[in-house]
Amino acid sequence: ILSELPDDGLTKRWSHALGSGFAGPVVTGNRCLIFHRQQDQAQLDCLNDTTGKVDWTFRYPTNYVDTFGFDNGPRSTPTISNNIVYLHGAEGMLHAIDLISGKMLWKRDLVKEFQSPQGFFGRSSSPLVVNNAVMLDIGGKHEGKGANLAAFDAKTGATRWVQGLGEADYAAPNALKLADRTLAVFFKRSGVAGIDIASGKALFDEPFRSSIHASVNAASPVIVDNQFFLSSCYDIGCGLWEVTAEGTLKNLYKKNDVLDCHFVTPVYHQGHLYGFHGRQEMGQELRCLRLKDGSLQWKIPHLGAGSLIIADDKLQILTEKGELLVAKATPTKFEILFRTQVLGFETRALPAYSNGWFYARDKRQLVSIQLGKMH
Repeated sequence: ILSELPDDGLTKRWSHALGSGFAGPVVTGNRCLIFHRQQDQAQLDCLNDTTGKVDWTFRYPTNYVDTFGFDNGPRSTPTISNNIVYLHGAEGMLHAIDLISGKMLWKRDLVKEFQSPQGFFGRSSSPLVVNNAVMLDIGGKHEGKGANLAAFDAKTGATRWVQGLGEADYAAPNALKLADRTLAVFFKRSGVAGIDIASGKALFDEPFRSSIHASVNAASPVIVDNQFFLSSCYDIGCGLWEVTAEGTLKNLYKKNDVLDCHFVTPVYHQGHLYGFHGRQEMGQELRCLRLKDGSLQWKIPHLGAGSLIIADDKLQILTEKGELLVAKATPTKFEILFRTQVLGFETRALPAYSNGWFYARDKRQLVSIQLGKMH
């Protein structure tokens, strides 16, 4: 990744007009996919990565209306596995789309079938796909029992298992591998649960949530070996847990006002976490935390809210004001290599980086920008 801004600025390869939504771009091979909304249609565009031209578009009707008058587009970033794209819309539809052709393979209406509630901000959990199971937080009910968490067959869409009773929340689940099994770690509204993916059995389910009703858990679990880190706002804070070989849970620490993430998942690099601390509407700080003991290494105010990813030992920080900052990922100090405006205001979706190119969206467009050194 570039260490300094070229004299003539960063090269924009292409841009693509968008409708509403907060779903981030996803890149695989020579394809870039983006999920957004145009009028009363949810729309998945598959773009040629080099030219930005549309290879195919999949649409379906959506009637989602945000209760708070915010954006009516999709929140959940698509998941790609084995040439299938999985979409979870804000209105509660789950689709599987063939990556090559753009044809629908199957769909499930999670509201009609599972009474998945809209909640504060619509359905937002991005699917996790592991071992032919598509898993997400739906907060529903099924055949007289709870279906807070659910898994569907990746090829057919058939229900594999449902688990627990509770409201839906916003964090995407993540996978944690043990010696003899793989767990799906869910940061639910009520706390954290570890589900054996093969059987759907809960190995642990521990409370970790705010006493404030108007609160969300939205940052996904960060998995490091057999440990996971959780973080939330609303007077909850963060914590680190270890999962034993038997699947039991051990808390290593819980801390408040150290790295309280509102909705952007922090990134892990060489023993440290980098993330945005604090409520988005009240102002945030970029912070670095040592994972093993939760000790704060540095904090940077006045950047505003934003999101971040990491590659080549460099942080790529995208602020809500559409400014890109490239900085060294080091716990010793915060060192900006360069900064430049790439998008407009209300830039909230997580960006992506692939093969030297940076992909980011605001509420009007998706752009592909050269950020790596071309050889």
